[in-house]
Amino acid sequence: MNNSLLYKYLENQDAKDFIEKIPINIKNKCKLRKIEKGKLLVLKGNNIEYIYIHCQGKMQVKNEFENGFVYSFANIKPIAYIGAMEIMANKQTYSSTLQTTTECIILEMQKIDFKNWINTDHKLTLKVLNFVSSRMYEQSLKTGEVLAYPAICILTNYLINVFESQDKDVVFLEKTREEIGSILGFSVRTINRNLKELKDENLITVNRKGISITKEQFDKLLNKLESIK
Repeated sequence: MNNSLLYKYLENQDAKDFIEKIPINIKNKCKLRKIEKGKLLVLKGNNIEYIYIHCQGKMQVKNEFENGFVYSFANIKPIAYIGAMEIMANKQTYSSTLQTTTECIILEMQKIDFKNWINTDHKLTLKVLNFVSSRMYEQSLKTGEVLAYPAICILTNYLINVFESQDKDVVFLEKTREEIGSILGFSVRTINRNLKELKDENLITVNRKGISITKEQFDKLLNKLESIK
């Protein structure tokens, strides 16, 4: 679906007004993209190549830490400037993982184009500063109220959903650790560590081709999830 067709689907007038004000030399290089529900837009630690303007839908901001916990500390709605905070802080990587919770429409803009625009448009600078400041203020108010989920809990729930999606006594998941990590927003190291735990408890069977789950293991996964919630 091209830019003009996606533009017609935009319901947020602020997003439309923003797009109309993009300098033509930059606008010609931008792309409107539709992102399905449950997809990762950016992954914490990845190099920033694009700034994303969140135009429609809802997303969740998550952070994964060394202790294996994932903190879901914010939900964002349009308009949001994804990657702008890092750029203004002269950082080269995304500070958080963003995952869509509904179908979303985003505007993709090259990092250098965004930097050039913001350096010449003071109104845009103020808008971005307002957005960044508002997010930081809201986050500071919610300190101590973040939701912490062990990675093992999220991985177990994912495997349960995979088994339930197929009407079989044995389900085989033929995905790499990188693919699972991308789906869930985890590092490969975290996926490996938690798959080993489930394997050691005989809740799954792991080999070079993938992961298999029997009906008996599925029932045990349900009990595991209940015990760690």
